[in-house]
Amino acid sequence: MRGRGLVTVAATGAAFLGVVVAIPAQAHQPAPKSGSTSQRGHDGQGSGRSSGNQGSGQNDGTQIANLPVIKSKELCSTLADTTMVDGQSVQIAEDQVASSTPGGPLYCALTGTINTNVGFEVLLPVSTWRQRYLQIGCGGTCGSIGLSAPQTTDYAPLADGDFVVASQDEGHSGQSTAWYSNGAQRVDFAYLSDHLLAEVSKGLADEFYGIGPKYSYFDGCSQGGHQALTEVQRYPKDFNGVLAGAPASIMTELNSVLHEYEYDAALNESGQPIISEQQANLVGNAAMVACYPSVGLMLDYRACEDKFNIKSLECSATLTTNCLTAAQIAAFEQVYAGPEDLQGQKLYPGGYPLGSEFNWDNGTSVNIPATLGTTPAPATFITSWLQYFAFETDIGAAGVANEPFTAQYFHQIEKLAPFWDATNPDISAFDKAGGKLILWQGEADWSIPTISSIAYYQAVVKANGGISATQQFARYYLLPSVGHCGGNGPDTYNGLGAVVQWTELHQAPNSLTATQYAPAVSTGSGPGGPGGTPPTSDLTDAVPTLAAPATTAVVRTLPLYPYPELPAYNGTGNVDSASSYHGQVSRAVQKPTPWLGKFDTLTTWCNAQGVDCFTTGSKSRPWAPQTHKHRI
Repeated sequence: MRGRGLVTVAATGAAFLGVVVAIPAQAHQPAPKSGSTSQRGHDGQGSGRSSGNQGSGQNDGTQIANLPVIKSKELCSTLADTTMVDGQSVQIAEDQVASSTPGGPLYCALTGTINTNVGFEVLLPVSTWRQRYLQIGCGGTCGSIGLSAPQTTDYAPLADGDFVVASQDEGHSGQSTAWYSNGAQRVDFAYLSDHLLAEVSKGLADEFYGIGPKYSYFDGCSQGGHQALTEVQRYPKDFNGVLAGAPASIMTELNSVLHEYEYDAALNESGQPIISEQQANLVGNAAMVACYPSVGLMLDYRACEDKFNIKSLECSATLTTNCLTAAQIAAFEQVYAGPEDLQGQKLYPGGYPLGSEFNWDNGTSVNIPATLGTTPAPATFITSWLQYFAFETDIGAAGVANEPFTAQYFHQIEKLAPFWDATNPDISAFDKAGGKLILWQGEADWSIPTISSIAYYQAVVKANGGISATQQFARYYLLPSVGHCGGNGPDTYNGLGAVVQWTELHQAPNSLTATQYAPAVSTGSGPGGPGGTPPTSDLTDAVPTLAAPATTAVVRTLPLYPYPELPAYNGTGNVDSASSYHGQVSRAVQKPTPWLGKFDTLTTWCNAQGVDCFTTGSKSRPWAPQTHKHRI
């Protein structure tokens, strides 16, 4: 039986990050470099932008600055001899010149490591490069390298070889968490590895072409979304444009509180599942009928939560089939509400959204079985996080099994949040650097509750001068009925194109068109959520096909609008056509999301070995942060 509120595990014991590896000991602090003293380094920021129409309007992502083609000036094999880039030690293990398809752009493909731990791959177009760089996030706990960028389907500039493309494994290989006690690898995973890759990839481009990127972009979903926001918050000059999908930004609380609570909510007093896929689908279908029967899409899930009464499904003398017991209804209500202590204080901004039930049978969701009487597989990623990463000590399996959901325990967990999380709402430095951010998430996300990105964007709006000021550089899109990083609805849109056009031509996106294919095409950074299975590494055994077009039939299209607008059906017209919808401000999506955690500027920095750590920023969290030097 999973104990709720039974045992308080003290976060005591000796810090376990005494491992020191032989890599440079520089401290990676928030102040960005003003220049480079390395052999092949540069800051990679565009100095001057092409003129274009300013303001908000239809941004279809097809317009792009007219940059000249830059051909390589040295051999790929020569570039592979590089051992130091912008102060970082680099070892290139493999190199080749190849194309993904006959007649496609040729790439110099390099695979190697940065500073011993960080595995990476970079693709440099041999003769088609147009001074753009794209860095791609990973999924789960990473551990492999994938070069499939979310929301780039059919984006011609990417397919045509306009971009140098790179990704990395966040400092470890595979899904094992054996690296938890290595301070350097913890820092790599928390925030450093993407910054290192940006420095190295831009430096390699500078050497290969004789000039560095004029525009740099980041694209990721799930853990990749966390990486994207980490870059925006910690290194605001690394990228000009960022696409952050379904971010695992509230990482500490997500993996140490939310998931554990949601698992427990679906169990009875004997520790056995009380709801299954059958009941979940019953509720999801009933909610759709109650709110959007003619459309078949959960256009505004928060508004539907206000309207739909789950108690209408309770079994009674007149309702004896396709119904729920009182205990099952209580379980659903807990899942939707999310973690709360006995006093009703929220330990996370909320729970799983109405409409996400279709994929709760997942180790990064509620983890329900297909049918009652069976037991789902253990969700080892989530338990590993709580056991090894939530505190500065291993709390053991018993500590995980007996996690209490109290304010006191929550505050213990939160002490390391400034190290792991990407929740700083003050992203004004990114704005001042000219950066553009598109944040997006599916409204039916079954892995990382949609409310987490809503709550974060609300904090960003508050910290950056209101919605009008914020939309000048950061916009947020919700995708109705779409699951985690894709699936279940119109989930494919030209996100990268919109960011590029906004960055280079100052044409801000307003409505964007999303498409659902048959079968649905998911362009996320690997299936699953923060504990999902990462994509298989491409490495250099084959250059991947970038921006591969969807080859299946279109099921429906839908317009997407920036927060606080959502698509609303016109009342007439084909429900599968974007032309039948208009943007409508949602009061429901703007509802406040109070919880015990905070979105503030507290940020913990460490040197490359994970020691000599210090915390910067505000002190508005409900605990006394450690500001002395310590280990992480």
